[in-house]
Amino acid sequence: MRRTINLETLVAWALLCMAVAGGRLYGGAGQAETGTAEWQPISKEELAFNDDPTNPGASAVILYREVMTDDVNSVETQFYRIKILTDAGRTYGDVVIPYLEKTAPIENIRARTVEPDGTAVEFRGEVFDKLVAKSKKIQFQAKTFTLPGVRAGCIIEYSYQLHWHQKFPDVLRHPEHYIVDRTVTFPTARWVISEDLFIRRARFTMRPLHTVHVDWDTVGLPQGRQPRWQADGSVVVLELSDLPAYTEEPLMPPERAIKGQVDFFYYVGLPEPSIYWRGMAKAEAAAYEKFIGHSKYIEQVVDETVTPGDSPEAQLRKLYARAQQIRFVSFEAPKAEEEVKHEGLRENKNAEDVLKHGYAYVNEIDLLFVAMARAAGFNSAPVRLSARDAGVFRENFMDWSQLDAMVAWVKVGNNDFYFDPATRFCPYALLPWNETAAVGLRLDGVSNEFIQTPPPQSRDSVVWRKAYLRLNEDGTLEGKLYVRFTGQESLQLRLDNRDRDEAGRRQALEEEVKAWLPEGSTAELNNDGNWEEADESFNADFTIKIANYGAATRRRLLLPLAVMESSELQAFQSSRRVHAIFFPYPYQELDEITLEVPPDRRVEALPAARSQTMSFGSYKTTYETADGIVKFERQVVMNGLFFNAEDYPQLRIFFDNVRVADEEPVVLRKAQ
Repeated sequence: MRRTINLETLVAWALLCMAVAGGRLYGGAGQAETGTAEWQPISKEELAFNDDPTNPGASAVILYREVMTDDVNSVETQFYRIKILTDAGRTYGDVVIPYLEKTAPIENIRARTVEPDGTAVEFRGEVFDKLVAKSKKIQFQAKTFTLPGVRAGCIIEYSYQLHWHQKFPDVLRHPEHYIVDRTVTFPTARWVISEDLFIRRARFTMRPLHTVHVDWDTVGLPQGRQPRWQADGSVVVLELSDLPAYTEEPLMPPERAIKGQVDFFYYVGLPEPSIYWRGMAKAEAAAYEKFIGHSKYIEQVVDETVTPGDSPEAQLRKLYARAQQIRFVSFEAPKAEEEVKHEGLRENKNAEDVLKHGYAYVNEIDLLFVAMARAAGFNSAPVRLSARDAGVFRENFMDWSQLDAMVAWVKVGNNDFYFDPATRFCPYALLPWNETAAVGLRLDGVSNEFIQTPPPQSRDSVVWRKAYLRLNEDGTLEGKLYVRFTGQESLQLRLDNRDRDEAGRRQALEEEVKAWLPEGSTAELNNDGNWEEADESFNADFTIKIANYGAATRRRLLLPLAVMESSELQAFQSSRRVHAIFFPYPYQELDEITLEVPPDRRVEALPAARSQTMSFGSYKTTYETADGIVKFERQVVMNGLFFNAEDYPQLRIFFDNVRVADEEPVVLRKAQ
């Protein structure tokens, strides 16, 4: 008898498979070796290998890496062969293997050290279990051990194996027993190709279930290299060689967007992405509609919140503020299970429950806002997004978990607006940066179409700094600094420090300011703004001191007034770039510096005003002096968001010009 599967069941099974894949991702993959298996022979060429051809002087290289995934037997294996090139590379003898104990425990660990002459010493030491991180439902652990006698010229090898406990749903093993009228996918293995070391040779194999269709999507693989089926059609193989080490650079895109990887997934139905996304969107929309509902109680609260004479914007502002009054339990710091149990928090079954209980989990505040907007007469729907801090949305990779964020869409006239009241401290009409310029699905139950949220603007993220400074006889520059953070800058400041106490927040602010100033400077916070309000700006003022500032000759003092360095200057020091350049959001820096010249000095010369305008940004400085006062104004605007590595030279020229202009000094001469 063939059973018909409803879409909710398929989605639940898909989530189960995501958990399986996630367990493997954290556990890694392993070489299928038993305790008595023989090691693969090491060639004379590998023993003689002595440098990284792509990065001479590297501390170590991976001579060979092999990954084997076997979904038929629910096992993954991994093998590493690493050549230690310098003394600094000895740290690779301290092996750490992260894993999820309840999902995919590590088994059959084997390791050895091979001397330069080819003699080998098997590892017989103890393997330790270390707790890495723990949440309410998940515990991350690591197997750790240290190989003996590791030194330059040695080769170390280790392998391990893991089994995952979760079973694939029956529809994958016996699809002939079911009738499926939509396309649903089940994510399985993920191969992360890149490592922090050069890889001389690598081989990846995947043995999928033979009872169901499997496909894969790739990111960042070398040109012309893709997985392929072996001749018998039972195993997928990927062989690679001479892979440069994965390097980290400032302002680089999220790791998952650029690190080489292959994602496998099973599918039931047609292998067409458009059919998959439409089907999933329809199912998700139905679930959300059930939660949003049509509540007389919500209508009553909305009537009490807005007035008939309010403009659409005024109504939405009031509803947004009301939604942000809800306690967001999922956003709070983890609590002990006993504490949560003592509170007696119940599950919210619908948007009305959220409003009555006064607390929410996961996406429930956004869904409540949609319900209230509809009660006020607006056309509104939830939107699932692919957040930009996690990676780039890949339509061909049919995995719903890519849409890992939610916002609320509201139609006002002919205009589309997006809101996220669930993000604490997020001001009205501002989305967190990772939800801007993001691809998503609007789940209105009708069109369920792909959308892209509006790109962020530099005017939405401004740091305004105003300083009143005086020069003392000992060469110390000191005075008051007033700072205003607006938009994304104020939101990120509050989010980054939400779990700190008053002393911790004070320290964070002072460290932020000291990072702008020359090394050795001090910054003491005098007053700061309201940390708990979703306000448009965050204000703070400081007393700052900069010791031994400027360059002195016998009669002159050269004093640059750009005492606060642009935050991005350090990111463009290198002459070469590997990865693309990724600004989380455009921004503006506005500086006003007023310098009180000491009585024994006279202003001899001011730098010329400078300005430059590029397609992606601009820079401008002005100087003026009168009655022993020098005023300096500086504006840096970055309008760009994403740049290819080929654009790096132009960006570097821009920021080099900023640096040169910043270093130009005011010349003060000793008075006669």
